[in-house]
Amino acid sequence: MLTLSKFLRHIGSALALATASLATYAAPVTTQLGFLVDASGSIGSSNFQTMRNGYAAALAALPTDGSIEVTVVTFSSGTTTVVSPTVVTAASLPGIIAAVNSMAYSAGLTATAAGIAAISSLMTGSSNFSTGLNSMINIATDGEPNIPGNNPNQAAINAAIAARAAGIDALTAEAIGSFDVSALRSLVFSPVNGPCNNCGTFLPDGSSPPNPMTSNPWVLAVNSFNDFPTAIHNKVQASTGQVPEPGILMLMALGLVGLGITRRSRSA
Repeated sequence: MLTLSKFLRHIGSALALATASLATYAAPVTTQLGFLVDASGSIGSSNFQTMRNGYAAALAALPTDGSIEVTVVTFSSGTTTVVSPTVVTAASLPGIIAAVNSMAYSAGLTATAAGIAAISSLMTGSSNFSTGLNSMINIATDGEPNIPGNNPNQAAINAAIAARAAGIDALTAEAIGSFDVSALRSLVFSPVNGPCNNCGTFLPDGSSPPNPMTSNPWVLAVNSFNDFPTAIHNKVQASTGQVPEPGILMLMALGLVGLGITRRSRSA
């Protein structure tokens, strides 16, 4: 006969196993993060190294449950894919960090439009891409576009408009040092607004940026390259501030209750 104490032990054991299985739980991809990195000549090699360090540290803090996909592209006279769309897991994260630490400084011109087009194409071409994802591009730059054509700023804005039309949800920017605020404010967009003339909110250096998916698009000022690691860390945290799904929270709570019941029944 199954006594109450045995029944409770069975329930406790089952829930404990369910709780343990959370360690191997793989969340569905919910967020695409694209990092577009200015590698043009105005950056300088030592400043580019500071940017590399900032990206590596920020990406190292990402959750490794499979809910985030990362893409990294540099741009100067052309573009280079540093990390093609890759889901962040405990197994893949070291390779992502290594690739970022190895990304090359090319010291060319500033082809912002080509960079936006390249990273947008990679992200929307990912097998994980869908309209249900949160897809966000972040650009870090210290200057204005200077190619292609006679109006490279408008070319960059046109690339941003095309990215949004293709399904990218948001584009935000870190503006380092001296920059054209109006051009960047007209470039950024979010589900709330943009891209349009001066639509983006200008955030002063040291600000904590809001979630790009729920706020007006923004341009975060970064007074110097030394401030960049903190700025990109804050941006990544704002973009990935997630909590476990309700079902997972319930499963964890039941598992803990089950363990407590088992221990009490054994003591009795």
